[in-house]
Amino acid sequence: MRRFLTLSILFCVALAGCESKQAKIDKLEAQYKPLNTQYNKDCIAPAFGAKGAESYLKGEAPKVPTPQEEAAHNQKCAQELQQVTALEQQIEALQK
Repeated sequence: MRRFLTLSILFCVALAGCESKQAKIDKLEAQYKPLNTQYNKDCIAPAFGAKGAESYLKGEAPKVPTPQEEAAHNQKCAQELQQVTALEQQIEALQK
């Protein structure tokens, strides 16, 4: 009887401390959404001319970035893409 009681208590403690699979996915998706939105805003939209088109319609001359600014921007985009991709992979692995 004592052995059963001990095992039952250990099982309950282990079960209470574990996150469910869906809870883990929800947590990762909560992290993923703002990172993906920021990546799209910083890297994808400017690449397709969204910001430049708006400036052009207002009559503003386009600003050409310096090589240093462009390198910093590319590094930032690569870092954001790495974070977004890592979260996508984690979510995909949990969904299997």
